[in-house]
Amino acid sequence: MRVNANLINGLSLVSIQGANALFPLLVFPFLLTVLGKDAFAELVVAEAMAFYVLTVCLYSFDTSGVHSIIEARKQGGASAEAECFFNILGTRIALFVVSALPLAGAYHVFADGSLTVLLAWLCFVLGMILQCNYYFQAIESNGLLAAFVLISRFCAVLAIYFFVDGAEDILLASMILAGSFLASGIAAFIFLLCRFGVGSMRSASAKAIISLLGEGRHLFFGNISVVLFRGANVLILTGVSNTAAVSTYAVAEKVVKSIQALARPLNQLFMPKAVKAWSLLALEHKTNLQAFDLIWKSTRIQICLMFFVLPIGVLAIYTSHILGFLPGFSDEVIILIALMAPAVIFGVANAMFGAVGLTLIGAQSYFATTVFAVGTSIFLFSLTVSYFFDAFGAALAFVLAEILLLISFVWKYLRKPKHG
Repeated sequence: MRVNANLINGLSLVSIQGANALFPLLVFPFLLTVLGKDAFAELVVAEAMAFYVLTVCLYSFDTSGVHSIIEARKQGGASAEAECFFNILGTRIALFVVSALPLAGAYHVFADGSLTVLLAWLCFVLGMILQCNYYFQAIESNGLLAAFVLISRFCAVLAIYFFVDGAEDILLASMILAGSFLASGIAAFIFLLCRFGVGSMRSASAKAIISLLGEGRHLFFGNISVVLFRGANVLILTGVSNTAAVSTYAVAEKVVKSIQALARPLNQLFMPKAVKAWSLLALEHKTNLQAFDLIWKSTRIQICLMFFVLPIGVLAIYTSHILGFLPGFSDEVIILIALMAPAVIFGVANAMFGAVGLTLIGAQSYFATTVFAVGTSIFLFSLTVSYFFDAFGAALAFVLAEILLLISFVWKYLRKPKHG
């Protein structure tokens, strides 16, 4: 029975990530063709700005929230679980208000794009907050969330194909894309509200929210630093290059991130298991090397799978492009995809050896410091090489960042502690 539950949960995670991965692949190349390079560049810049708000709002809870819910269920039962959930939700909503309003004001004053397009993309952020993926991962039951995500993404793809006809539809396209995430988020939140009861919302407190902000600050600073190299390249190209380079790189980056997303369900499946296994170890066995072994067992299958699947995927994209099945994919986009593809292998390893593993060994400060150092260095590197080599420079910076991060993370586990 437990095997069937694990299988269903694993398939649900695959469905969620598969839908989120295929979604941009199905719509963004089409939008590039229909909207044109200028309008498409404005859309992806607004999306990139929204991702900054999302990073602030998610804080550290995609990792720490899983651990908190597991501990609450184990120690305090349903009431503690509800209190933990609504405190995290309250924290995220507060962060949304604090970060979205200043960004919208600055965008209106300084940016050339439409404020309404950005506001539409902020609905995507609100949807991700309400969707509460971390909770479903913690309870290892993602079936219902998968249904919400699949239905909303499918409807959005159809709406894009049927209703978006030209550059004047940029706001409509943004509303459809962001609305898909808002719809699945509202559906998931209504389910969780019924599960806990409306009265449970009163269990959230300002004191607990402030405590959560303090506890998760190291992971949050690390996540903010990640944005310096994972989310800033589009904005860097906007400043130092042209709309053609922005559009070309944005499509290639979407493809690579979609491939990463397809590999992520194994991380999400094994992350709560690794946390539980670590919590059951005796204190004397909780060493850095033991944590490395535990994380490696949860990651090696994914890495081996990527070594096998990644070349096949890139070849399939190239073949489809040659046969004319992929509108919006130029030769330059295909070259960029091939150049950036190795980042997938390093990225999936970083997801486990980074925030998850370093949290287990109490090295959150090291995580934050390392990611900030790498992020800042890569940001400056990307700024330079993007100026000289346009999209190819940004692609090089994207890959180099993942390599440097993995080296830094693994070094923390394997280095010998100093004595005396």
